[in-house]
Amino acid sequence: MAVYEHPLNEKIRLFSRLEFLIHRFNFYMQDPKPENCQSALMVLLELYNLSSRLDVKSATLNVLDWQTQALSRISELDEVDQAKLQEILDKLNARAERLHKFRGQLGQHLKSHSFINMLKQRAMIAGGVNSFDLPVFNYWYTRSEQERVKNLEDWIEPFSIAYDAISVVLELVRHSGHPVTQVARDGFYQATLNNNREYQLLQIELPGNAHYFPEVSAGKQRFSIRFVNADTLEERSKQIVEDIEFSLTLCSL
Repeated sequence: MAVYEHPLNEKIRLFSRLEFLIHRFNFYMQDPKPENCQSALMVLLELYNLSSRLDVKSATLNVLDWQTQALSRISELDEVDQAKLQEILDKLNARAERLHKFRGQLGQHLKSHSFINMLKQRAMIAGGVNSFDLPVFNYWYTRSEQERVKNLEDWIEPFSIAYDAISVVLELVRHSGHPVTQVARDGFYQATLNNNREYQLLQIELPGNAHYFPEVSAGKQRFSIRFVNADTLEERSKQIVEDIEFSLTLCSL
């Protein structure tokens, strides 16, 4: 099955982007040969750029606090598994405490880092990060694997601390909904969101061999899904004019 996710607010969108980047970084670090270390370094620059524009730390702490309060309110309900709930609350509190201990904004440790900032400037140019325009990069690239890995682990650490908290948030969100089979008539589906609930995420599940994909447009009150043909990626995709059955999950805590 193929699962497509669409964040319904800016914080979940931010967290999903950070998760995507951390997953890429970790993938490259599984085999830290020079080429993969370079790729991991480029991902680190993306994380740095992301944190330079947005206060990831504050956004994460706000959501952790909100989720802790929301879960605490349901603790007195008879149907709630108290042991499981306490386990989740302990996770949230531990992540928040660890993030609080980290001083300053996320990415601040790289703002005065000469090597990282030179890379950041050169990365704006296609092929700009190379051995002849940036000899210091070649110096780093040819260091021992142990040294490169140690550098990357030090540079990624604050982002990993944030991701450790964000992963708990996203896990709770993703498991907060129940999949429902829906049908998009002539490739189009539209629905209204319940104003009494705050939805964070849409999940759309399709067969793995489907020759189409969903395009989502969402606002605070309603959302629409348009299924478009993916037989060729060379041309602009067109909406499928046939009924499409799919699984839809509205995630809300």
